[in-house]
Amino acid sequence: MRPRLLWLAIATLAGAAFAGCSRRPPEPPSAPGHDPARAGVAPAAASAPASAQRASHPSHPPDGAPPPPAAQHDPSPPGRPALLITDRLVLAALEASGLDFATVLTGAPRAPASLAALSRTGAFASIAQVLAGDLRAIQRADPRSGTSIARHAHRLFDARWLSAERARFELIGVVNRMDRRPFHAGTCGETRLVYRLAYASPASLDATSRLPMTLGFELLAPARDPRSCQRLARAWTRAAGLSGAELARYLTSAEGPLAPPATDRANLAQLVVNLQSVRWPSTVRPDLGGHAEYLLRAFRWDERAGRYLPRPLENTPDVARLSRDPRLRARLRAWLSAPENLARLDRGTALLPDEFLAEKALSATPHGLARRVNRPFRVLFAPRDLGGLDFSALSRVRSPEGLLRRLDQLTCPGCHQSGSVAGFHLLGAEDPARLHDALVAAESPHLVEDLPRRRALVEALGRGAPPDDQVPFPERGDASPGGYGARCGLGDESFAAWTCAEGLSCSAYDVPREDRTTVGVCLPAEPQIGDPCQVASLVAHPDPHRDRATAPEVGACPPAAVCNSSPVGFPGGMCTGRCGALPDEVVCGAIAVLDPFNRCLARGTLFTECLSRHVMPAGLRRCAREVPCREDYVCARTGAGEGACIPPYFLFQLRVDGHSVQ
Repeated sequence: MRPRLLWLAIATLAGAAFAGCSRRPPEPPSAPGHDPARAGVAPAAASAPASAQRASHPSHPPDGAPPPPAAQHDPSPPGRPALLITDRLVLAALEASGLDFATVLTGAPRAPASLAALSRTGAFASIAQVLAGDLRAIQRADPRSGTSIARHAHRLFDARWLSAERARFELIGVVNRMDRRPFHAGTCGETRLVYRLAYASPASLDATSRLPMTLGFELLAPARDPRSCQRLARAWTRAAGLSGAELARYLTSAEGPLAPPATDRANLAQLVVNLQSVRWPSTVRPDLGGHAEYLLRAFRWDERAGRYLPRPLENTPDVARLSRDPRLRARLRAWLSAPENLARLDRGTALLPDEFLAEKALSATPHGLARRVNRPFRVLFAPRDLGGLDFSALSRVRSPEGLLRRLDQLTCPGCHQSGSVAGFHLLGAEDPARLHDALVAAESPHLVEDLPRRRALVEALGRGAPPDDQVPFPERGDASPGGYGARCGLGDESFAAWTCAEGLSCSAYDVPREDRTTVGVCLPAEPQIGDPCQVASLVAHPDPHRDRATAPEVGACPPAAVCNSSPVGFPGGMCTGRCGALPDEVVCGAIAVLDPFNRCLARGTLFTECLSRHVMPAGLRRCAREVPCREDYVCARTGAGEGACIPPYFLFQLRVDGHSVQ
């Protein structure tokens, strides 16, 4: 009998974070106070849109070359602003200077770094208590959920990590979001500090890992005079010409964009949380290739109460409440139908009134926006409910289907499932010393593709010119044609411009039957390594536990390749080959034998040790930051330091289960 295989590129993982989606902020502060800032930062330049680059392949590093150093991306060219700072050394310097998580969270210098001590402060306890309550609610509703691999089919996030002695939130990114100006009147947009939950072992690097949880501080940049935004844009441009310790010093200097007043808690619009709450392995959900849920929350600081309080999620409707209240739902439809709101939705700058919003949301993977839980507006409204609207004056939204997809992608679940990496957009650069369980690409395809738009906007502000504030659909920028894995139009007028590059065609391999005229994915006409090979019709339901992939058909793979299907963890199936004489688009990774590997983990053995015992070589699709994998796959580091496409939950740092909190 053929052994069940689980394919794994030997690669490390980095944490992910809120870099693209947020909630409605409070009124901008008029007189922010002073708080020291501690964060580690490194600039990353925006390159050509990912959708235009997906058809190319990265150059091969020399045989046996080590992984690239931590500063993976070249600094921004002269005159271009810094948009994304992920260099580990710069971020560590920023943390040391006052932008560590505890100081930013509490507003107090020298706050305790470990979560065991931080959990005893009112600031962090107020967040941890809410999240722990959410996890208890999941467990009450699902008796099969729990924290043990051996005893529980549905693996729950272990809430003890929120007060663990060896756990901390490390700074993984500083994000320039001046493009968020339309969402915050009287400001120059936002600066975001993104932190990821991690733990360390003094005994072994193999027992040091990150977890799939991020917290992001979204800090407003107040516009105190007509030239405030121009000065800030020029400060980000000066930062792009620096590196290392010099960059860290400049960022937090009086002239830098992270000067202490800028990172004061008085400027905090909100604190956002993205947490993988539960994961079902593919053995439990074989038709989908597994299942994972992400808890999305947002908090505001209440100075009088001395604690963080939950607040509504931006543009995310409360589906349960709206479904129960026909009058409230009718008011929402009326708001959506107003010409001025349709125009803002078309530009991507609309803000839904608070009366319609939820304080908590769930997103699910795999299969992104094919899952109804990631499309709350599509649950509330059918296209026929919006059929009488006039779209003639709009540029992107040209149909009811286009309006519903635009609305859903403005929500937190829709944003985080659009061109993301397992529900995250910023993952954090890897420690170059890690040769196993690491990501090559720390950013999602959506984030990479959106950087040129953000750069052009900041450059315009720096020149004193009016910026273009319009925002494309997050799952597909305005660049055309789309490369490998890009989203493409299947006939609906709103997506007619979403074409595929030569040699690629638009496939509807995982699209729900009722969405077959909307959006597919660009794939080769002839199958290649890395392509889907299991075509199934997804039957979507508002309850993600009831989603089903029906009647799967195993498709063709290239000669000498095999189709690894959803039951062994490959959503939509994936063609994989043998190592040996490989074409340019294929790299040699590794396979783990599924049952022995999982039994090894269940015994509490280190992840890396289980890999060393239960692996086989395999040919996988080559990838890089600018050459992304298709959705539901990540670009992971092989033992030779190259990038290979694998399912995200084959990486230890992207799963809630198997991490020992003891």
